Amino acid sequence: MVDFGNADFRNSKQMQPIKRSKQLAPFSREHHEALIFLLRIKQGLKNGTAISVISDYIKWFWANHLKHHFEQEDMLLLPNLSAGDEMATRLKNEHETIRSIVSKELKEKDIALFSDQLNAHIRFEEREFFPYAEKKIPIGQLNDIFSKLDHDIQCQTTWEQAFWANKR
Repeated sequence: MVDFGNADFRNSKQMQPIKRSKQLAPFSREHHEALIFLLRIKQGLKNGTAISVISDYIKWFWANHLKHHFEQEDMLLLPNLSAGDEMATRLKNEHETIRSIVSKELKEKDIALFSDQLNAHIRFEEREFFPYAEKKIPIGQLNDIFSKLDHDIQCQTTWEQAFWANKR
């Protein structure tokens, strides 16, 4: 069984929601979906789901959700921060690390690494990067980012096998 170590899968009722600007709120909504995705992986592993099934689910979610999310953050947020900005560099490096993990065949240890990295990355963006970007990027540029976002991303495929459901 995969050890999620320090993965922060807290009950949302324990923490106050983070107030997000309307301009970056679409990114936060997608983060919520990604956290549900991570909980499904965790539950699937707990249920003894085959690693190949979980790997396929990760590849599917990457292709249909996360890849586009990362691309939008890279194209819309990073150009609004200076090239040497530490927070922008961290965001870019974490995106590259996650892309690298998901680009290969995923074994059990890779699934744990992917889950830990994605969870930590989402927490970084929500708790540190977005508040920072909201202060650093002028409101006009934030509005421009908002206007260019795909607000209602609809996945063209669905994942049918609910391996995360409790097995009795």
